Amino acid sequence: MPLIAKEQIATSIAQAASDIDRQYKDKDLVIVMVLKGAICFTADLIRAMTIPCDLQTVQCSSYGKGGTKRGELNIFGIEALEIENRDVLVVDDIFDSGHTLFSLIETLNKKNPSSLKSLVLLTRNASEMSDFHPDRSLFSIEDEFVIGYGLDYKEKYRGLPSIYALEQV
Repeated sequence: MPLIAKEQIATSIAQAASDIDRQYKDKDLVIVMVLKGAICFTADLIRAMTIPCDLQTVQCSSYGKGGTKRGELNIFGIEALEIENRDVLVVDDIFDSGHTLFSLIETLNKKNPSSLKSLVLLTRNASEMSDFHPDRSLFSIEDEFVIGYGLDYKEKYRGLPSIYALEQV
């Protein structure tokens, strides 16, 4: 049984897209997608939006193929981003400790965007210990390891249409 069904995801994305359309109307919007986990989320989000946007990507890696324990954060693709004097929306899959998103936002700010906001699909309830939070999160989950809809376990299960709690890690 899914933790978050594909229908719930679609409804929340449609609302977020509508809000983005209003907020960024007549602006030079750049969506910076965090690979690989945000691929399904971002694809559905930009299809639901009616305003034009530039899609650029970075890859943040701290789990790798090891599974569930966070390691050293590596951010790839920053140098290729063209975001100076543009409105930037970072789209990521999950907000956990806050370390990845906080580090990414700090790094992107050095490239002088006009504005910089963040949107995440999931926020883990345990992340309330962090002083930093995303600007918007579509769903809040308990402290469970989740897969599906772009989220993986050892690079598998990203293609599941809903979000599931992984029972054995």
